[in-house]
Amino acid sequence: MQTDPEARHHGGAASVSSSRQAFPVSGSRCATFPTHMEWVPDRERRVVPDMMAALCRRCPARQSCLLWALAGQEQGYWAGTTSNDREIMLQLDQDDVDTADWLQDLARNELTNGALHPIGEGGYFWYRRRGCRCGECKSANAQARAKERAKAKEKAA
Repeated sequence: MQTDPEARHHGGAASVSSSRQAFPVSGSRCATFPTHMEWVPDRERRVVPDMMAALCRRCPARQSCLLWALAGQEQGYWAGTTSNDREIMLQLDQDDVDTADWLQDLARNELTNGALHPIGEGGYFWYRRRGCRCGECKSANAQARAKERAKAKEKAA
């Protein structure tokens, strides 16, 4: 079983970073996780895939991993960020996981057209209580309001 996170990030094949020495962080969750995840894909998504993001969020070595990826301008998903996130973080002179999470939240929000919830899970509750104004929640609110109006009309008659 491989224990080098860098090897995992490069599709399971042992490799050395093009920018510097081997991955220095020990105790990372990706080092002991199955290798079927593609940490350095040919084409990176704007948002880190959910399973990888969840793994990174719970990792005790996340801050160290992020600093390492920022220093070496690595490609792929590192510390729950994309290459684009890390570029922006360098421009903003930020190197903390809170900024990384904020950037990923923005990307997810754009991806779901402003939805505050996963696609397909919106509804009246999200519209009224959580303030989501995506199309799905607006539609659910319109339906609920129409039912309320019909009920009020029925009651008045």
